[in-house]
Amino acid sequence: MNEKTLALIWQNRLFDPAGLHTTQGEPVQVVKTGYTNTMSGPDITDAQIRIGEILWTGNVELHTKSSLWTIHKHHLDRAYDNIILHVVFEDDSPLHDRAGNIVPTLVIRYDTSIDDRCKKLLTQQNPHLCPAGILELSTFNSLSFTSRLTIERLEQKSALIRSTLEATKGDWMQTFWQHLARSFGFGKNSTPFEMMAKSIPYNLIIKNSDSFTTILAIMYGQAGFLLSGKYKGSDSELLTQEYKYQQAKHNLSPIDHSIWKYSGTRPQNSPFIRTRQLASLVASNTPIFDKMLSYTDIEQMESLFQIKPNNEIPPLGTDAKHLLIINLVCPFLTCYAQYTGDTTLAELAVDILEKLPPEKNSLVETKKKAGISIHSAYDSQAVIQLDTAYCKPRRCIECQIGRHYIAGK
Repeated sequence: MNEKTLALIWQNRLFDPAGLHTTQGEPVQVVKTGYTNTMSGPDITDAQIRIGEILWTGNVELHTKSSLWTIHKHHLDRAYDNIILHVVFEDDSPLHDRAGNIVPTLVIRYDTSIDDRCKKLLTQQNPHLCPAGILELSTFNSLSFTSRLTIERLEQKSALIRSTLEATKGDWMQTFWQHLARSFGFGKNSTPFEMMAKSIPYNLIIKNSDSFTTILAIMYGQAGFLLSGKYKGSDSELLTQEYKYQQAKHNLSPIDHSIWKYSGTRPQNSPFIRTRQLASLVASNTPIFDKMLSYTDIEQMESLFQIKPNNEIPPLGTDAKHLLIINLVCPFLTCYAQYTGDTTLAELAVDILEKLPPEKNSLVETKKKAGISIHSAYDSQAVIQLDTAYCKPRRCIECQIGRHYIAGK
């Protein structure tokens, strides 16, 4: 058993409440288990524990063995001066605080079937599917876990945007340009697209927005398609000449073309096609970022990615547009809302996810088969976060579904 399991047992009061005593023999009553501390310092804050006749309010520390208190040097750390109780599975060593006072220690007992359920979770062969015992609970939606996961995913994406914004020294246009390009990789080529966009100042795109050919030449050239000879289209000579001119004029250095993935992609996902679509989108177009901030409904957001098709540039399908809205627009609305304090943008992001249909991929289908109700992009984003943040890394004890299963609820 580990400290995460101990924390689960403590917070859910899964320990035997009868006859609780400190290792010194004083009676213990757990009035309030307190709140999990996600920062440095004690594990639990604002707990209320009655020891003997005195009601204490303060912090609780959790360890599988009491000796870990000294091993972790808590007896030397000022942050642990306000520990009112040390909770352990095993008392193998007496412990003291910085002043030399004995720290009250409680050894808790619990139903060992919890161990069996933990083992079942952590040793399941398919990390995408919970054991049958969980599937019968239908807890995913009833516990409001969906909301927490979706917001958690938006926060993570927002954090990535803030990281790029910091790297671009607060340039929202350049930041959006890089993430827009990354989104056009649609997973398989996301990194090459982002690297290509990072190598192109967005101001250069704006200056040449009246020339699709120039923008395409710059993008194809910076992607490494032209000078490497990888692109062999009928306009390759024209694009190469234009790129060489722009390269010399602006001191451009292309990325390594070998990082692009061509095999196993559908024709519409070809790097050449996706790059043409992106070039068409940003050419002769009011900065998409400005439009995005002014729009308020799904139809308007879809129009952000409207491409005029021709023989060489197919339009973006509805599913592709929705993916761009889900993975680009909504995170940017969330991030910009945090940056400006405009909560209406954050509310709009959530509203859009609730109205868009769920994503179509094998993971979403797997979770549906597992018994999870998925009716919107809000739900599908939640199950993607559930899988990537909890199922795959086997963080079952930190997952609300897993916690309820372990608790036997």
